[in-house]
Amino acid sequence: MDTALQSLLILTAHVCQVYSAGYQNIRLVGGSSSLEGRVEVYVNNQWGTVCDDNWSADDAHVVCRQLFFTDAIAVRTGAYFGQGSGPIWMDDVKCSRSEMTVAQCSFKGWGVHNCGHSEDAGVVCKSVRLMEGSSTREGRVEIFHSGSWGTVCDDYFTQPDANVICRQLGYGTAHKPIAHFGSGSGTIWLDNLGCSGSETQLESCSHNGWGSHNCGHNEDVGIICNEITLVGGSLTSEGRVEVYRSSSWGTVCDDRWSNTDAGVACRQLGY
Repeated sequence: MDTALQSLLILTAHVCQVYSAGYQNIRLVGGSSSLEGRVEVYVNNQWGTVCDDNWSADDAHVVCRQLFFTDAIAVRTGAYFGQGSGPIWMDDVKCSRSEMTVAQCSFKGWGVHNCGHSEDAGVVCKSVRLMEGSSTREGRVEIFHSGSWGTVCDDYFTQPDANVICRQLGYGTAHKPIAHFGSGSGTIWLDNLGCSGSETQLESCSHNGWGSHNCGHNEDVGIICNEITLVGGSLTSEGRVEVYRSSSWGTVCDDRWSNTDAGVACRQLGY
């Protein structure tokens, strides 16, 4: 066998082994769905918990990505999902978000801790993702249900539906409510969405029922989320201007801020 080909096969096998082992060696327990729960890792043939000392959004992000979700939407501490049992395998976890598994993050060492199970860490992972876009804020809408990812049909899909999705993903409102980013695969989970715009997650909107639709994947809906939002106002049409950059929100300084600048921001938000 060609040496280069042999090296490629070994590398591919190693990467697959890392992802497979990563998924099998971590789980979420005690939540209301597979998207949330107490973090448990499998070490030395035994499941154990993770202490919440210094538990952060970066750590939760790695856990959710390891479980093949897009990101974490919430960090839970203080045994929020109930106390585990057995070993506390990890303490003082510190991830940089670049790791493929939580075991690659820095921590005290397996089984080294100063915690009790009242400090078991948990996460809530995002149930919605955008696929095939040129950035993380655009793409085909996919939702996780009953253990698998599926798409959303574009029948009666409107601005409020898109806004709910964008806010659930941590962005502002939707810049474009309907944009197509190719056909997905698997189940078409949702059809005839009817969000009011006030919902915090897509699952809370009215729809035909999970998996009930009259669509094909050529009707898979996509969105483009705004990288600008208004915060702190009494209405959705007013507030402090914040922009999304490098995976975090930040503010805009008022030096030379003018009506022209405000007009651009308002038009970008659909006003």
